[in-house]
This record gives sequence, structure tokens and C-alpha cells, in this order.
Amino acid sequence: MPYHTITFYAYAARAFMRDRLNSRSFIDAYRQSSLKSLLRHARRHNPFQRERLTQIDLDNIRLEDIPPTTKLAMMERFNETISKGAVTLDQVVATDAGPHRLELPILHGKYIVHKSSGTMGNPSWMITGIRDWAILRGSTVGRMMRDWLTLQRAATTLFNPVRTAALAAEHSHSMTWQASKSGELWAGPFTKMKFFSVVDSVERIAVGLNKYRPEYLHAYPTAAEMLARYRLEGGQIDFEPGLMSVGSEALTQMARETILKAFPKTILVDHYGMTECLPLSTQCQHGHKHLNNDYSILEPMDASGQPTRPGELSDHVLVTNLINKVQPIIRYRVEDSVRVIDEPCPCGSVLPRVEVSSRKGSRIYLRNDRSDWQLLSPPVVVDTMLRSRGVAQFQLIHAVQNELELKFIPKKGETCEAVAASITDQFISALTRLDCSKSVKLKVVPVDVFQRTEGGGKLIQMVSLVPPPPATLRSAA
Repeated sequence: MPYHTITFYAYAARAFMRDRLNSRSFIDAYRQSSLKSLLRHARRHNPFQRERLTQIDLDNIRLEDIPPTTKLAMMERFNETISKGAVTLDQVVATDAGPHRLELPILHGKYIVHKSSGTMGNPSWMITGIRDWAILRGSTVGRMMRDWLTLQRAATTLFNPVRTAALAAEHSHSMTWQASKSGELWAGPFTKMKFFSVVDSVERIAVGLNKYRPEYLHAYPTAAEMLARYRLEGGQIDFEPGLMSVGSEALTQMARETILKAFPKTILVDHYGMTECLPLSTQCQHGHKHLNNDYSILEPMDASGQPTRPGELSDHVLVTNLINKVQPIIRYRVEDSVRVIDEPCPCGSVLPRVEVSSRKGSRIYLRNDRSDWQLLSPPVVVDTMLRSRGVAQFQLIHAVQNELELKFIPKKGETCEAVAASITDQFISALTRLDCSKSVKLKVVPVDVFQRTEGGGKLIQMVSLVPPPPATLRSAA
């Protein structure tokens, strides 16, 4: 059995149990020890990070003393962000060319190459060592499977492997595809893995899944919602996974309700992570996302770059990946808006809770009727669509300032005209409440399918291609 297979299962077991068996002070001490090890390694072996860490006292670490960094800053000096010069950007980019598009991109037998989907037009490259990749995957899977995998089922996996499937983009640099392929190659005798492409027709996907009958299915939320809608409308899906995890996109309340209605016996777990840091948070059986802060650090920040208080919505976050030492991610800015909830959870986890309000690129800023800036937030849009009649799925695009295009797929049996009229009525009502009814143009368009991002294969339900206003001018919806 390969060493990274042993590593994967060892860290899955640790993640499965750690926060339920240990105190928060134990987790905090573990995190601090991991942070010290990461910073020491980065300062010694990584030119880019050495500049940022020169003045940091590693025996008395104050995270706020480390200046934040960005995707652009790291991409501009990519070779210097790699510890010990392990790989170069030219070598990394070369893995995206040639005939071997669906092979796991591994350089020098040691390093896996990831590429972000570039939802906002700025894709980036990330590198992870194979052992660190096994730790990241193991800790993520351990937390996601915790409320489903029983002791009895775990004991029989050697003779009856867990049938696992993924429904995502079939691209060698897609994080979900890589996790699936890694499982196929290295999961050993305990797990069987099968991948399904999200760009296939729902009928073809359903046939494959019916034949394979996965116990555990991971999918993009919009892909899971598509399957659920297909089943509710009479399509043949004659299996029900015990566990379904979703990630890479925002899970809307509309999607959650649809999925659970179609698969009422399935445990649904919403995972919040990103290419730069896979195991940021995992949802428990009570519907709360818990920060995996034994493997990562998430700092919610306000528009002026100061930490937010518990319960306060952030303007952006700073992410630190405590595992990846080949390309350290330390106080890396991501344009996600979150709220940390410092309250106990009935599930018993000592890990803090987090609510994700919006992912990067999904916040739309409008000029209201008084020419002031007004945020059209994801919760407002989702609530509006829930009130609209006959909407199966939707996508809202803000490509020109104050011009909104809402694309939708109607539910079976609903006419496009009736659904469009209902959406228009509800949106006008919402825009009126935001004092934007006169200043905003709305175009409602029925579609058969949505275009997913190239490479990543994701469907971003709210996209703003318009730069946000200066932070000091923003107001919240």
C-alpha cells in the first residue's frame, strides 16, 4: 500500500474524531504548533514568504503582523512562491498541454498541479506535495463522512468497499476530478471510486449512477440540484445515496430544499473550501458549517482590513493553509463574505461555526435611484427566486453597471412566459425595496442549459463582471 494511501486514511481517522474527543484549547494548541512549523519552514525555504516573515518572532507569533497577500502577487512571482525551487511555472503550464489531458498532473513524481477555475477571469496555478495532498483529502473526507459512516460499515469496508462517485468537471486540473482520480489510484481496498462528467446529459448521468449505485456521491450543488429535479419530474433515478456532499459552488436554499425533497433519506453535507485550501469548513448534521481550524485558519476582515467581530459579516477573508509547505498559503486574500458564529453546536464539535454569505464574484453592487451604491446580496436574490413561480434553476449576470440579465430554466409543466412574468414581478418588488427600481434594467431570459466555467465546469449563480465600488462607498442590502 503506497505511503500516501496510509497517510490519507490516518488523517481521515484523526479528522473523524479529533474535534469530538478533544477540547477547544487542545485544537488551538495544535493549530498554533502547525502554524509555527509552517512559518518556520516557509521562512527557511521559500523566497516569497521569507520576505514577508523576516521580522516575525516565531516564538511569539502575531498573525496580524504578517502582511496579507493576493493571487496576483503570488502569480507575478510564482517561481519564488515554491519552496526549494521544486518546480517552475514553465513546467507547471506544460502540464496543461499535450495529449494527456486526463492524467493526474504530477511533476517529478512528487507534486500535484492544481488550476483554479478563474471564475472572475483570473485563473491561477497551485502546487501541493503528494503527502500534503493526502492529508488535505483525508482530513476533508473524514469530516464529511462522520455523520454517515458507522462503525459497522467501516468494519466491512475491506470486504465490501464504499462505492463513491463524483459528479463534476472532467478536467485534469479540476480539484474535484483530481480528488476523484487520486481516490481511484490510491484509495486502496476500502473504497471504489467512479467519476461522472457534469457536462453529460442528465439522462446519461442517471443511467450511469443507477448502474453504479454509489453510497456516497459528491457533486457541484447545481449538478446535485439538476439530478434532484430530474427525479422529482419523473426521471428514472432508482438509488438514493446514504451521503451526498456538495462543494465548489454556493448551495442555495432553493437547491437544498430540492435535493432533500428528491432524496429524503440522504445526509446532505455542504463543504466550503477552495483550490488554495481544501478543508476550510464542513457542515454537521445540524446544518452548521464548522471551521476546520486544525488544518486551516480563516480570518474574516472588514473593508478596512480589520478583523470582524463574531456575528459580523466580513468584506473578505484571509486564508492560511496549515498543511501545504511546497507552496505555502499564508494570509491569502479571498473575496468571500462570511460570518463566524461563536456559539456551541448541538453536534458536540468544539470547532467554531461559520456562515458563508457570498463567494468571490457573487456580490453585485448597483447604483440606486439616488445614485448611491447598494449591494444586491445573494440572500436577497435567492429569496426573490424562491418567491417566483416555476423556477427550476437560475443564473444572474451583471455585465454592465445597473444592467441585470437573469437566465432561468423553468420547472417541467411551466411555460417560459408565465415563469418570466413571475420573476419580473418579484424582482421589481425586490428592487423597489432596495430603492433601485428606476435605475436598474432587468432582462429575464429562458434557457435550456447554462454555460459552465471552462476547465472548472462550475455554474456560478451570481456573477458580477463589474468592478465593485471603493469600500468606503458601499452599503449593505
